[in-house]
Amino acid sequence: MKKIKNILLTFSILILMIISSSASAEKVSYNAGILTDYQFSGNNILSYAQQSVRNIFSSNEYAEVAFENYPLEKGIEALYNDKISFLTMVPMNDSLSQHVDYTSEPSGIGFLTLLTNSENDIYYDDFESFNNMSIGLIKNSYFENILKEYSIKNKFSSVPVYFDDIRALNDAVIRKDVDAMFTPSTQRPDGMRLIAKCGEFNYYCAVKKGDTQMLNTLNQYLSSLKLSSPFYLYSEYVDNFRIPYRNMSALTDDECTALKNQQKLRILVPADNYPLSFYDEENNEYSGVYENIVEKIAQTAGISIEYIPYDDYDATLDNIIMGNGDAFLTASGSKQGLITATAPYTSISYIPVSKKDVNVFEDSAIKIGILKNDSWITDYLNETHPQWTIEKYDSINSLLRNVENEKIVFALISSPDMQTKTSLISHPDLSIIGDFNISIPVSLGISNPSCPKRVVDVLNKTIKNMSVPEAELESKVYTLSHIYVPNFRDMIYANKNWIGISLIILAAIVFIAKLREKHFKRLSMTDPLTQIPNRRYFDKNASKLMEKNPNQPYLLATLDARNFKIVNDRFGRIVGDQTIANIALELKNRFKGVGLYARSQSDNFLIFLEDTSQNRELLDKLTDMDIHIHNSSKYQIPIKVGVCPIEKYDPDTNLSLYIDRANIAKKNLPGNGNYIRYFTLEMKDKLNIQNSIEIEMVQALRRGDFIVYYQPKYELKNDTIIGAEALVRWNHKEQGIISPGIFIPLFEKNGFIVDLDFYVYEEVMKKLSERIKMKERIVPVSMNVSRCHLGDNKFVEKLEALVDKYQIPKEYIEMEITESIFSQKDSSAVSLVNDLKKHGFAISMDDFGSGYSSLNLLRKMPIDTLKIDKVFIDNTDNSRRSKVIVAEIIAMSAKIDVKTICEGVETQQQRDFLKEAGCDMVQGYFYSRPLPYNEFEALLNSSN
Repeated sequence: MKKIKNILLTFSILILMIISSSASAEKVSYNAGILTDYQFSGNNILSYAQQSVRNIFSSNEYAEVAFENYPLEKGIEALYNDKISFLTMVPMNDSLSQHVDYTSEPSGIGFLTLLTNSENDIYYDDFESFNNMSIGLIKNSYFENILKEYSIKNKFSSVPVYFDDIRALNDAVIRKDVDAMFTPSTQRPDGMRLIAKCGEFNYYCAVKKGDTQMLNTLNQYLSSLKLSSPFYLYSEYVDNFRIPYRNMSALTDDECTALKNQQKLRILVPADNYPLSFYDEENNEYSGVYENIVEKIAQTAGISIEYIPYDDYDATLDNIIMGNGDAFLTASGSKQGLITATAPYTSISYIPVSKKDVNVFEDSAIKIGILKNDSWITDYLNETHPQWTIEKYDSINSLLRNVENEKIVFALISSPDMQTKTSLISHPDLSIIGDFNISIPVSLGISNPSCPKRVVDVLNKTIKNMSVPEAELESKVYTLSHIYVPNFRDMIYANKNWIGISLIILAAIVFIAKLREKHFKRLSMTDPLTQIPNRRYFDKNASKLMEKNPNQPYLLATLDARNFKIVNDRFGRIVGDQTIANIALELKNRFKGVGLYARSQSDNFLIFLEDTSQNRELLDKLTDMDIHIHNSSKYQIPIKVGVCPIEKYDPDTNLSLYIDRANIAKKNLPGNGNYIRYFTLEMKDKLNIQNSIEIEMVQALRRGDFIVYYQPKYELKNDTIIGAEALVRWNHKEQGIISPGIFIPLFEKNGFIVDLDFYVYEEVMKKLSERIKMKERIVPVSMNVSRCHLGDNKFVEKLEALVDKYQIPKEYIEMEITESIFSQKDSSAVSLVNDLKKHGFAISMDDFGSGYSSLNLLRKMPIDTLKIDKVFIDNTDNSRRSKVIVAEIIAMSAKIDVKTICEGVETQQQRDFLKEAGCDMVQGYFYSRPLPYNEFEALLNSSN
């Protein structure tokens, strides 16, 4: 029984723990609104506001805060609409107190400044020049009273000018519409000068008037924060803006005058102390971490810089005395006499390195070593460690070896040098002394004779704003430079006993690597099947030959076997590969030592050689190639060759263009036997025309350069217009009307015909819609359907959308399908016709009789109209057989209720024959050529 009680007690405790942990883990969410009235480039308070609020709730790990940004009026509105829980970054204001309740403790701190355009002659705290100055404020500004108090205190008057928002105010100062702006600021914005620091103020959190629950919550958290971190206001400000307000630089009139007189600062710099200071030969400029910091300081202060290199730091003072420089890049310690050290612009850590078995005490009278490049730190060391004797060394290796030889107790090396110039792996007897390291301040050493004290004052002010902490400097070094890897000299020194074996192993590795590289390079340039060069080898060496002999004409040929796929399908892959190898062997025998030859892919080969009569004869003899399958005369492989002459080397033309031209020449060869064809100017012109068409087609469609023509259809019974066929013409801006026979085949090939067809459909429906609205007579219009639409399962849906858009009755729309798009293997054309018919569109079959499956299609397809191919009509005048065929087609169509139309009617005899045969409709030049819409409309309006 006792055991059962213990189990029940344990179980109860577990349940209570789970319940309590669940309750304590419940998240509490708040929405904070940040006021953005004074958010601009010089007062980026958003991140500061977010951090301040997070610090307020930091004691509750389950509190979650989301942020939204508002101007004041929108923020108050959001507060009262419960979109946000409270506002933050709100200055205390009497008028605002009518709408909100403030927290008892501030949430942040701000600083007020007067800023002017940097081109204005108004300077820091020059209150006499402030009199009658126009000062920009935001309307209903929280800070206007503070400005008035500041003006009274400093005995100057001003004229307030009000603006709707901070952006308008900022722009007005830039344009000099007002003399200055009064605003909170955390940095000096671009194009502005700080002319007065007007005091600090507090930001508060604010809640909706009467929201005591939220106000009490915020007050509790703020009280807790103040207890744990009494200086939270300033610490948060410095964390966000790094530079405290008191150090914001502002220049007096005297300082600005001194800067104008100091046109340039000539700074002596070491040229080979990577990465801290060095000459970048690639960019032809002095670079390095020190230079980057100093350049930003000089740019902010408004001083230009000229760098002057030196080889010996000890000689820099001589250069200063002789007037060859105004300053040197690195100085430490206090300076007297000719040199003044500025405030430190950064500091750098120096690390002591000694032998492992030596005890070193920092306060002992010892001998230490530094690099000559680091001579500038001796001033600081003499002041802080006068008991040390300092020796200088040219290189880091000699420095460390003297530590190993116990000539000095330890070496003092900067952390960047430890990172980039050495590795203690190369010095196994040495180690870093862990008890101490030394942080050296880095200042500019300024020449007193050439630089007035005012210039030093300006530099000091700027440096206080821009000084880089030691950790940040070393982070910059790490990102810019590399980690030192021990070199061979280090290895030799550290591992003398193993150096011989290492060199032998290394030599063997290099030798094997070279052999492998050579082997794989040869493999990468060789076709594995034929063992002749591949396309990569061909492209590389053909280009080299043309670059080497730019005025030498060349011939580039492509060669392949006709219908090679049949060889693989019929005889198998092994026989096909052997046939390709036989072609390659033949090319190798003919062109080895004469020119380049290679297998490109599959059965395609490339040849490149100088354009001479002998080489042309060699190419022409390719038609004599006798390639057989199984070496049997029964199965001969026909060869086709295309050749592109290259007159001279053009660096802007890629080799692949010449290969394409050779392929174009080869493409249109006759169907049987061995043939060769050269690329001609006519082919080039045709290719250029096609290229220009493809370049211009999209813009031409957008501009409306494509024009719809209408060819009337006439009813033979009474010779009246009963319909039309929509055709397209291209009205080119330079070439005039381009025949569709030129661009339609190309558009069908590249797919642009899809966009063009729908352009034609919409143009036709626009015109039909206009005539319907004007209550004028309309006739059905037939429009072509390209084979490119077969793959679009939304074709009918898009066509329906156009019909609905223009409200066209479907009996006036006829879709014309060419017989040639139907295929036994592909049923997509049949599906499209059935779908069109299902949606109520009339179907006309164009070019009927031109294919071999016409009657079968007529049996399966729900065709409304047959258009008899023009080829039959052309022969009816002289061919009795053609007349019989046409008459039978017309009679058969009538029996199955399919109308007939004949195209291409050009003579009276053709017209009379068709009327006698019972044909329903005709179109052709006998009646009318295709007409632009305005002419067709006039013809339709006058037709009876």
